[in-house]
Amino acid sequence: MELSPLAREKLAKIGELTEEEREHIKYARQLADLLAKYFKGDLNPDGLWKELQEHKKAGREFMLKDTQTVLLEAINLSSNNADFEKMGRGILAAESLKEAGDYSAVDNELKSLENLRRRYREEKDKAYSRIKADVEKQVRAAAQQLAGQAASKGAAIDVQGSVEATAKASPEWKSFITRHENTYNQKFKEVTLGLRERLKK
Repeated sequence: MELSPLAREKLAKIGELTEEEREHIKYARQLADLLAKYFKGDLNPDGLWKELQEHKKAGREFMLKDTQTVLLEAINLSSNNADFEKMGRGILAAESLKEAGDYSAVDNELKSLENLRRRYREEKDKAYSRIKADVEKQVRAAAQQLAGQAASKGAAIDVQGSVEATAKASPEWKSFITRHENTYNQKFKEVTLGLRERLKK
């Protein structure tokens, strides 16, 4: 079977890989296994640091940057605090091993990212509480009217469940959450882009 021009071009490019690119490919599996242990909790930040130190001693400093890239990509606005701290500590562990690393600058950028995530959660919780409080008044009023009928039939009214469902389905909440997510996702991209550029150094 004859190869397409695109396939031939790709094959030709494989032969043009630099030594560093070949090393990246060769050790990609080792890095994936190493970070799988870290994500699962089988390896703590100190253990990750020791493993990366061995790679650095063997002349594979690119493993430090590759590790940081994967860990940064695992962070998002909705990450829980434990996961965020784990990713941040891993990024800093790798940064501390770099010849031209800037630990304090990376630490500051991670703190900016954490502050952004905190504001994201706080504003979201505050808006939800306000909308929920408004909805609760309406639901309780309606529940009181139905209380006699429900009691006579032996049924209980789940006021709290109704409040949660009504609040999340309200046009006000849907409108807020769309704007909120768009605004903070854009801010998150900007901060992570700046951090990503710094980690490449």
